[in-house]
Amino acid sequence: MTKAMNTLYYSKISGDLTELIDLKEFMAKQLLEDETISNRVEKEDDVAFLQKMVTKTILDGRPKKNLTRTQETDFVMQNHNQFITSSIQKTSLATHIKLANNLVADYFFKGYRSTKINIPDMRIHPETIFEVKKLTNMWSNEKFSLGFSSIQSGKLIGFSLSVVPATTGQKGQAQCLLTCLTHDEYIIDDGAKYLDLTELIKNMSV
Repeated sequence: MTKAMNTLYYSKISGDLTELIDLKEFMAKQLLEDETISNRVEKEDDVAFLQKMVTKTILDGRPKKNLTRTQETDFVMQNHNQFITSSIQKTSLATHIKLANNLVADYFFKGYRSTKINIPDMRIHPETIFEVKKLTNMWSNEKFSLGFSSIQSGKLIGFSLSVVPATTGQKGQAQCLLTCLTHDEYIIDDGAKYLDLTELIKNMSV
């Protein structure tokens, strides 16, 4: 068990749902609850199969729809991702995001390297400030994501915003991705279709 947990601890986890939830926590629960899975991780010294299994379980048949290479906006994204109606504000030292509506959800912030913040059942209102870039932070200009999720009718749903390396292949260029997980599908899209990202991706080193 210790070896399996250490393997998970030192593994880099990326891909589907990692912008929305702390997928390592879900994977760790599987290791603690299922000795067969733990033994397999120890034997293979790898968690790739476990990540795939946990992701598949969470999605529960919901298809993934990647719209980043299309031009049109998505009606479902517009109705389920609250970052589309958020305000992005820059001060002399920081960049803030404020959601437009009240919300109670599990909050997950993932910064570059190993930074993670989990706040369950967080109460958010229009004056709540999410500080995503700050000049005095050591890694203030590197990739990050903010996700909000909850369980509704037995399924995990939620939405997120993340700043990541651009798919253009040009080193150091950033783009913003929006995702939403509804009861029916998992959607990923280019945030530039929906909101002004000038201050959010400005000077980002991704």
